[in-house]
Formats: sequence, structure tokens, C-alpha cells
Amino acid sequence: MKIEIYCNDSLIILLSNRPLTKKESETQLEYSGKKALREFVFDFEKKGNKSILSIWSEDDFDRLVKAFFSLHQRVEAAGGVVFNEHEELLFIHRNGKWDLPKGKISGKDRRKAEKNRSAKPEKLLAIDFEEQIARIAAIREVKEETGLKNIKISSELPITYHIYFNGDRGFIKQTRWYRMESTTEESLKPQISEGIIIVRWIPKNSLACIFAHTYESLKPLIKSVLGNT
Repeated sequence: MKIEIYCNDSLIILLSNRPLTKKESETQLEYSGKKALREFVFDFEKKGNKSILSIWSEDDFDRLVKAFFSLHQRVEAAGGVVFNEHEELLFIHRNGKWDLPKGKISGKDRRKAEKNRSAKPEKLLAIDFEEQIARIAAIREVKEETGLKNIKISSELPITYHIYFNGDRGFIKQTRWYRMESTTEESLKPQISEGIIIVRWIPKNSLACIFAHTYESLKPLIKSVLGNT
């Protein structure tokens, strides 16, 4: 098993097996307890250079994962990779970067999921409740950030993780992603109040410019989606 967590341009990989090879910019560490893990991870984060930290545990991968995620406050979010009828992808531009529409899961999303579950329990039994909440949040965020009104989820996508800081406090954001479908017949409207200045459909053959000015954590996600289209 493998979990990838991005921290700016660096990458932390949690592994259930010892790595067979080692990259030039990679540091490898066998998990030996939470205290040593904390010191090593915090030191790695402070360096800020583009590198890789691989942490592995063949005996207790679940304990490694639990210990790692306890080092930072967890934030849950959801978002969408939206396609139109021409198979173009929808991107937003914020803080000098091209990004995908996404945002934090709110209490309002949870209350709406509770209401839906009570009203139509027979239609929602096949979907985990946390998944229901994330789907509601993802659609809401895409609508708010892009101005789209008609959006349909077509499939689940890989979850992404990234670490960010607010002052001295560290957070690890878990984002559930969904492939969505919409249409160019609708007008796009950036959510200026959230710092979004552009919303644009981008053809697949123009993604090189996007990749040059987006977040490292989004690149594998976008490539995985394009690989299945």
C-alpha cells in the first residue's frame, strides 16, 4: 500500500513495504515510533526544498498511517474535475496558480446529507454516509467557485493529501475528488470573494501551461483522469 502526501513541492510517501530502489532526492526511513517520526517529519518540512521522504513499515502500516496523520490537524475537503461536451477541463486561477474547484466540507453539507438520508433512505444505502457528505460539498464548491449550475458526478477519483501551514500550526488536507460533467452552454463566473480571478475551460492539448503553474499534488490526479478518458 502507498499514500502520498504533498508539502509544497516536496512529497512524503507512506509505504507498507521497504522501497526496492532509491531516487537521488529521496530519503528513506523505517517507522520506529511516533516520537522519532515527528522529529524526522518536522525537520523535513522545515527544509522546504523539492525532495522525497519515504517512510515504510512492513509490520504495522496502519499504525504508521495513524501516527503520521496525528501530527497535523485534519481538514476534510471535496472538489471536482469538470469536463464539458468537448472533453475540455475546467480550471480556476487563484493566488497565482491554476487550480481545480474545491473547498472544505461544512456543517451545512453534513446537515443536507442527513436530510437526504431521512427523506430517501432507499436510494442512498449503497453510498457511505461520509461519501454522501463529500459529494454534496464537492458540487456546492464547484457551483460557488465557477458559477455553473448544472453539474453531474460521473465517478469517484483518487483522494489527495497535502500539508499546509497557518502560522505555526500545521494542517493536512484530505480532498475527495469526483469527475463531473457540465456544458459550455452555461456562463462561467469566478468567485471573486474567494480570490478567484479566472474560470476557464482548457483543452487537453493545452495542459502543458497549466502543469507549469499548478500545484504538485494536482498533477497525478489530472494525469490519472486523462488516462481513463
